[in-house]
Amino acid sequence: MAFPFAQNNEVLEIILDGLADGILVVDGSMRIVFANKVVSRLFNLKRDAVGRDVVEVVIDHRICEVIRRCSESGEAIQQEFHITINRRDNNRQSVLSVDAEPVAGDLKERYVRVILRDVTHRVETEQVRRDFVANASHELRTPLSIINGYIENLSDGALENKELAQRFLGIMKKHGDRIARIVEDMLTISKFESANQDPTRAGIFDLQSCVTDVIERLQPLIEEKSATVSMIPAGPEAPIAGDRFYWDQIFFNLIENALKQNLCSGLNIRVTLVDQGSRYEISIADDGVGIPSTDLPFIFKRFYRVEKHHSKEIKGTGLGLSIVKRAVEAHGGEVTARSEPGKETAFVISVPKGDLTQDADTDANDADGETNQPAEFSTV
Repeated sequence: MAFPFAQNNEVLEIILDGLADGILVVDGSMRIVFANKVVSRLFNLKRDAVGRDVVEVVIDHRICEVIRRCSESGEAIQQEFHITINRRDNNRQSVLSVDAEPVAGDLKERYVRVILRDVTHRVETEQVRRDFVANASHELRTPLSIINGYIENLSDGALENKELAQRFLGIMKKHGDRIARIVEDMLTISKFESANQDPTRAGIFDLQSCVTDVIERLQPLIEEKSATVSMIPAGPEAPIAGDRFYWDQIFFNLIENALKQNLCSGLNIRVTLVDQGSRYEISIADDGVGIPSTDLPFIFKRFYRVEKHHSKEIKGTGLGLSIVKRAVEAHGGEVTARSEPGKETAFVISVPKGDLTQDADTDANDADGETNQPAEFSTV
């Protein structure tokens, strides 16, 4: 039986097929009398949904129950469900919003209009934001508690012991730097995502020198992890026109991330720079635990963290790789990641050299007479 409103109405079908949501019309016997093309894509159907029972198409008794209750009660119902959609390559976990409402009109049979909306991205984003608030709160609370504790000790007389006071101050500075790093990351990602602001400043510097400086800055963590970090240079020099401040952050975040994500000692990290004429290809690879294939598509998203169950051992807010992606893109480049767990994980950056004819002595960080020095990065 054809649904009366859709009969011989090609314009209506074209409009409904162009929507982003799946549209179903179900009769009183729970049989589909109309379905737009999105339904077939949503449930990976091999044949048309029209004429089939709802349960054959959605394969989820909870969705069928919502439609049945709506038909029997005559009241609109909206719910969200976590479902598994079968794909050829894998089974994808999705969150589906089901909006069922009786069709108004003088019809002999009661019909139910169902809107099926994939809200997986929204739900995942909300969960990531909640995780970020929890992680950031913990990341800030811990060093603040430590700093306040040592301040109390100093106030209670520890200042009189110069050696002890110096040790306390050193610990307080380390945790103060940790707080500064978190705040700096938040400000950086905010600058890159501002529609009216490009935070980068152009200047010419040596990429290899930048990598060397970052490795030196991370030396305490490298030694603590018994790791090795080596660089394969592109040549005597690798000049590039860009913002040295943000390239410091790119290399720092990628190398530090490899060190922190691998809890076992003996990690080998290799930074490779290849001169491709007008561009550089930069690879930061390690032989650590790797990144699961299910996480790879999301690692550059804000606040996303791999191995969430290791959050107590691996500290961070999930902003580092997002900053890397946006900083590379701000320089006209692109960054990709590949991983074979246990063998190699590599982040590959392809970036243009830029205009190298400008004054080589121009320092991007000193333009406008201001300094844009990178924060003292914490390695804790």
